[in-house]
Amino acid sequence: MKRPQRNLFIIMSVLMAVYLIATRLPFPIVAWLLGASLLAIGRQLTRQRKWQEAAKRYQRFETKLLAAPWRKLAIVLYFGIYTFDGVALARNNVAQSLINLGDLDGAEQWLRRALQRDPMYAVPYLNLGVVAALRGDQARAAREMGKAVQLGFNPQDAQRLLRRTLANASESTDRTPH
Repeated sequence: MKRPQRNLFIIMSVLMAVYLIATRLPFPIVAWLLGASLLAIGRQLTRQRKWQEAAKRYQRFETKLLAAPWRKLAIVLYFGIYTFDGVALARNNVAQSLINLGDLDGAEQWLRRALQRDPMYAVPYLNLGVVAALRGDQARAAREMGKAVQLGFNPQDAQRLLRRTLANASESTDRTPH
């Protein structure tokens, strides 16, 4: 069983347990709501394409997770099928914002930091492939995308993203005055 399928099973189990507990006991969730709101605000800013602000929010979320002793208990705030590490997730999201801002060096640093936290997290490899593609390094882009696929990322989605990224990069260089 690949990691995404296993994690999805775990997520569903955790959600069921949280639901059963929450419906039977008064449960203090103020700390969880604070962390969830920072993550939710970052996601909203991402949807609005406010990349700079989103990157700052994700960085604040990472800081809160690293500073809070309850962070390991806050799994319900940042679970995903590719990672349960909220810090890795936040770092990947910072990198995605930086990619959209055109800061490929900064994005690559954040992606490497995400992989230091969770080397089995497929999405940073996918984003490293995007960075490589934007730099024109198709061989490296394919290698990084391949790592993401090995870790459970959908191969068709990875190929589609790689083609779209290469097309957008080519389009951008065609529009750049020489």
